[in-house]
Amino acid sequence: MEALAGRTKVFGKRHADTLRSMNDMGELFVVQEKLDEALKMFQETLKLEEEVLGENHPYTFETLNNLANLLKIMGKTEEAYKLFMIGFERRNAFLDRVLWVAGDNTRQSYISLHRPEQNALIRMLLSLDDERTARDLFEVSLRRKGILLKITSETKQVVMLSGSPELQGITEDLTQTRKTLAGLTLSGPTDENRKEFPKIIFDLEEKVNMLQLKLGEQSVRFRQSTKQVTVGEVVEGMGENAMVDFMSFRGEDDSLRMLAVVINAGEFSFVEYEDLELISSIVMELREIVQDEGAEDEDIKSVAYDLWEILWQPLTESLGESASIFISPDGLLNVLPFDVLTDSDDSYLLENFDLRIISSARDLALEPLLAAKGDLMIIAGPDYDSDKILKTPAARDVSHKRSRSFVRGARMGSGLRGLNFDPLPGAEKEGEVIKEVSDTMDRNTAIFSQRVAEEKLLREMSAPPEVLHIATHGFFLKEDQKLKKRLQGLSRGSSSVPPPADNPLLRAGLAFAGLNANASMLGEIDTDNDGVLTAMEVLSLDLTGTQLVVLSACETGLGEIHEGEGVYGLRRSFQEAGVKNVINSFWEVSDAGTQLLMTKFYDKLLAGMPAREAMREARLEMLDDVQWSAPFYWSAFVMVGRNT
Repeated sequence: MEALAGRTKVFGKRHADTLRSMNDMGELFVVQEKLDEALKMFQETLKLEEEVLGENHPYTFETLNNLANLLKIMGKTEEAYKLFMIGFERRNAFLDRVLWVAGDNTRQSYISLHRPEQNALIRMLLSLDDERTARDLFEVSLRRKGILLKITSETKQVVMLSGSPELQGITEDLTQTRKTLAGLTLSGPTDENRKEFPKIIFDLEEKVNMLQLKLGEQSVRFRQSTKQVTVGEVVEGMGENAMVDFMSFRGEDDSLRMLAVVINAGEFSFVEYEDLELISSIVMELREIVQDEGAEDEDIKSVAYDLWEILWQPLTESLGESASIFISPDGLLNVLPFDVLTDSDDSYLLENFDLRIISSARDLALEPLLAAKGDLMIIAGPDYDSDKILKTPAARDVSHKRSRSFVRGARMGSGLRGLNFDPLPGAEKEGEVIKEVSDTMDRNTAIFSQRVAEEKLLREMSAPPEVLHIATHGFFLKEDQKLKKRLQGLSRGSSSVPPPADNPLLRAGLAFAGLNANASMLGEIDTDNDGVLTAMEVLSLDLTGTQLVVLSACETGLGEIHEGEGVYGLRRSFQEAGVKNVINSFWEVSDAGTQLLMTKFYDKLLAGMPAREAMREARLEMLDDVQWSAPFYWSAFVMVGRNT
């Protein structure tokens, strides 16, 4: 009280430091269980902060959140609900303004910083438990799941569009306008601009919309990426299919929890799971046993049934008779082969359901990009020891004069410099087999192997291919644990701009010709053809309208798993680059098993069958073949995308 009185006397009641002390006083009242005093203090503080600092200032957000939580504690449910939803909409605007101009490595920190606020909203909606709950939970997922990669993709596209002379002025204007908007959002109004502040913000937002519209006229991909999707548009895009949207969150005790929103025939419902730790342990157990090529069917099905019972059975009532179901996973479920789950009739879900994995529900509301007219492009079995790049003048110069800048500026971190891969003769053979299938269908196919299987092939394409097949090594490196601990130590007194995070898009990638030879110089030689294609670099590729990318490499379906954000890795990056569907792997399968699955798949695909149907039919055929019936063979590869 003395500190508040002192600041009020010195600065006045409308000063930021005074308002900060008022908020602190309200928090103290809550601890002392003086709830009525706390309510009055928070309400007064919020009103003043909105007038003095603006609706999107960090101080205003903190008081709003404190007030919303207090109203919930006091049993004022409707008031709390309205305030939580107001905060949600305001934070969406805040994130859109700030994340857009933050560096690639900073966005993750912003999301982590504000994650508790989102968790509180989810808990509020669950406690509400009425007809609004499921739809509002889905709205949270729609607006927030995958937001980091979405924003990163948009900014990368602006950089690409800036290469066009006629668009350069627009992109520069957009970038500068967004920077100005972000700066004003973080700083709030001043004495000089307080009266005009709302109009200044409104005019900047209108200018951003206008500039993005102009860019969207030139790029359908950019227009889609920036589109604000509504719940109604998603429901319409689902057609007659059902959908399960999983979402992770934190409970009051900070334990990791999960829920699922089910949409079926326009009706919304939800399931809250009580024991995510048990679900996670069974997911890992199932993945482990499925990857054992010699595991007995009954052992696999026993674990798969346990997971079906705890994860899928609670959804069956809401799903009804639906046999075609979109699934948007979250958390560890991103690496779960759902088709392996075994129901009470001892059947794999693959046998009775057409499960369509999507990264985000927003994908269902986007108009399909025009199909690319390019050919089938195959990159298979690169020569990782190729010294072609090492013989260039630039590489020789690096070897003689090592740059000191890579310590602070290497785009991928020092971890990639230790990469070394063995040859993949099976991958080269796989490419040849697919080429043979294509030739029988009279399809134009280009195949690149050994020394010519270079990264630059993807950068120098004259047009996006219709189908891109890459058979090589994939990798995902673990995060920097020291940096993670530092980020988790962020406190209230930290700077309003979080420190850089460890970007997982720079730790997931594919290996191309020359990687082994070039590894020690990664970050110092030409990054466009150094043998490593990171998930971040994929965002800069033009694959607009490519109907399918097949990543026939071990664990290309893996990546950094973030709460409420999905999986950060190659598959989503390829989708953001304009690809309709991506087939990726959860584990390494034998050469023979991979070749058989891909042969069956391409036989059907190139004959005109839709990719989703072709993959499902190929897997069912393997399931019916005693030699290849183990899930080890047919469940490793999963298609992610709109899957129409």
